[in-house]
Amino acid sequence: MEEIFKLSDDWGDLTEHGTIVPFGVGRIGRRVIPSLMEEFDIPFLIDNGYYKENVYGLNVLNLKQAVTHLREKDMKVVVTTVFYSYKEIKQEMESFGFIENIDFCILERFAEEWNLRWRNKCVLSKIDTVITSRCTLRCKNCNLFISYAPEQCDIDLNRLKNNFDIFFESVDYVYEYTLLGGEPFLHKNIAEIISYLGNCYGEKIGRINLISNGTVIPGNEVIDILKKYHVTIHISDYTCSVDYKKILVKLQKKFLVNGIEYYVIPNNTWKDVVYPRKGYQSDNPRRHMLLCGHSTHSVADGRLYWCDPAFAAECFMGFVSKEDDSFDMVANKRNYSKYEATLNIMKYLLGDVNVRGYMSLCEKCAGVGNDNNMIVLAGEQVEREVYIHDL
Repeated sequence: MEEIFKLSDDWGDLTEHGTIVPFGVGRIGRRVIPSLMEEFDIPFLIDNGYYKENVYGLNVLNLKQAVTHLREKDMKVVVTTVFYSYKEIKQEMESFGFIENIDFCILERFAEEWNLRWRNKCVLSKIDTVITSRCTLRCKNCNLFISYAPEQCDIDLNRLKNNFDIFFESVDYVYEYTLLGGEPFLHKNIAEIISYLGNCYGEKIGRINLISNGTVIPGNEVIDILKKYHVTIHISDYTCSVDYKKILVKLQKKFLVNGIEYYVIPNNTWKDVVYPRKGYQSDNPRRHMLLCGHSTHSVADGRLYWCDPAFAAECFMGFVSKEDDSFDMVANKRNYSKYEATLNIMKYLLGDVNVRGYMSLCEKCAGVGNDNNMIVLAGEQVEREVYIHDL
């Protein structure tokens, strides 16, 4: 595998001067910038498509406007976007003469490498935990394969608590911790799950997120918990395929009235991941895994998974993973020093997953990267019966 450390040595100067410039004020940027502001001096933000004058009291410049400021003060840029957007930003930064890992890098590398090398801390950018396979929808192309699971069920509350405990025994901080399903609001213990995570580990989490399809309106107890722990709700809008616009509007009003931060994410098309409906075979699984747009690493039962689908296929579909597909956090903590254990976590999450270099599922799953050109309608149902819940 390639060399794990890539940031130039002068990134270490941030421990003294502490000035960075985030590039990207989309969903990821807005979620992580407040945490970055607590640690670093941020003079301004960069975003080429954002037209408001400021965000969090900071001016937003496009890259062309920012170039002179960046060069004059030799400032480091941390790109706060998803992986596929980062590739475009990387090309644009390089067109102005900036060099990756010297002048700029993606948030995931900054969080993990910078904190390990210069703070001896285990800091991660984003981690997901699937809490249920129960869902109101039966999406034909669900990339967690839930519509094809033999049965749907909640992950047990104590099992989830144990997972949180193991994870935070090794991890000092994570910018985003996301709960997802299925439909998370269907979990019978959703209030207790959020309460445990927020109460026990809130100081180690920049932002708790929950991803919903917008068909379930949570009751007042859950609303109060969402408010208490400042949970951000990400609503995937599949009304292009399923008509639930009225309840989606009702849900937004409830969040708005209660001061709960939420985003509605229009979903009109998906990539067809193929598995488990029909055969797919990758001819280069390593390249395929790295091209895949999943930057959503999962943790379940104290084990790290490169992506959410890898866990879902194993848990819900009975996919037979190899032992080294996932990363054992308990054994890692037991057998290595703090530095070595953190280095092992970093290697895994940046793609050095095992000796083969790829997840077993990557041989069977078409993924959502730019090597998959199979576009399908988002939210298209296996069956047309849709169950809408107002809890």
